[in-house]
Amino acid sequence: MVALGYGMYGTSRITPDIRPVFDDETRRHIARLVYDDETYQMVVSSDPDAFAHATTEAWEALGWAWQQRLGMPLAARYGVEVINRPLVEQALHRTATVPFADTPTNVCWMVTDLDIRKVDGRFLQEWTETGEPRIIFMYRDPRDVILSMVNFLSGKTAQGFGNFSENLAYSRILGAKPTLADKLAYALSDPAFPCMGDHERGLWLLNHPNVCKVSFEELVGEPGGGSAEAQLAAVTRLLDFVGSSADPASFTAKLFRRDAFTFFKGQIGGWREAYTSDLYDLIDSRLGEAIAQYGYPPTRSGSPLS
Repeated sequence: MVALGYGMYGTSRITPDIRPVFDDETRRHIARLVYDDETYQMVVSSDPDAFAHATTEAWEALGWAWQQRLGMPLAARYGVEVINRPLVEQALHRTATVPFADTPTNVCWMVTDLDIRKVDGRFLQEWTETGEPRIIFMYRDPRDVILSMVNFLSGKTAQGFGNFSENLAYSRILGAKPTLADKLAYALSDPAFPCMGDHERGLWLLNHPNVCKVSFEELVGEPGGGSAEAQLAAVTRLLDFVGSSADPASFTAKLFRRDAFTFFKGQIGGWREAYTSDLYDLIDSRLGEAIAQYGYPPTRSGSPLS
């Protein structure tokens, strides 16, 4: 999405070089959405530095407001003070009936959750009626997701495990487990473990005809244990979906990134080397339906999907 010219928004780990860059007209539009008339007039008539500062604060407040409307669990992850800040509350109140189409263009919103039971109904109505914004749903084999999260929270990735409050708790829990098998057994047993249940909550996206579905296994290509053909087909599908005429082949070499924040090994079917056979019954009881619903091979079958 960055290569297509989108600025990225949605997690605190997005680096400054890929965040959205707004011109003055867009900044005035953002300010109009968030500030009252008197404050807006003060902002647009202020000196350039004050204008930039005030409109940046307005964008941050608008972003937090929309994350709430999209059902993100912000209080649990960052603390209630984030959403109780006066400007965020004001942005949420003033834009409660404003369509998503009024957010700045050329921004790709990344959300880790899109639980249909928590998303603002106005957003769903707008999306159903207009087809915008275009939603891309990315997923991965549930067994590898659990393994990846365990590795992530165990500190095996180069850049730490992020700033979600729940990560702090689960990192300590996993740190007290002596072996990888013990960590995996615990992760599979705790219904509140991060990412547990994500596949079930994403079923509506997997089955919706207006959502572009793409899997980790397709995107990683040969470096991740997949195939160049599946990777090219997935990129082509994504580009067609967002209306881009770019050459798909120009993107494929950039997708497998060892410098990504959560990168550890990035391999398809890594769970087969990590899970001991005595965990298979637990896998089937906790993940079996999701494994089948997303089209992955059963735990006791042969080769992983590629």
